[in-house]
Amino acid sequence: MNNNDIHRSSLCPSQFASLYLANIDPQVSEETLIQMFSGFGKIISSFLAKDFRGESRGFAFIEFESADSAGQAVEHMNGMLIGQKILYVERTPKVDDGQNI
Repeated sequence: MNNNDIHRSSLCPSQFASLYLANIDPQVSEETLIQMFSGFGKIISSFLAKDFRGESRGFAFIEFESADSAGQAVEHMNGMLIGQKILYVERTPKVDDGQNI
């Protein structure tokens, strides 16, 4: 096992507690997302991307307290019809506040 293999295994997606959500219906608010995902565990932070008019850009990030909660959320929410769109959910490394999205 070389250093690259060690680095990759330490960043295994199954250990990520943050989620990337895409294909979000424009009518779905950040509060609605929090309500939908809070049943899987404690949410530490959330961010729904919005354009200059304050309208949803169709993607968001949610960070859970635990990786297990994130895994359950992906398992149950990915592919769900929310509003008029099928939601896409995957694990992602934590997105730092202030990072340009």
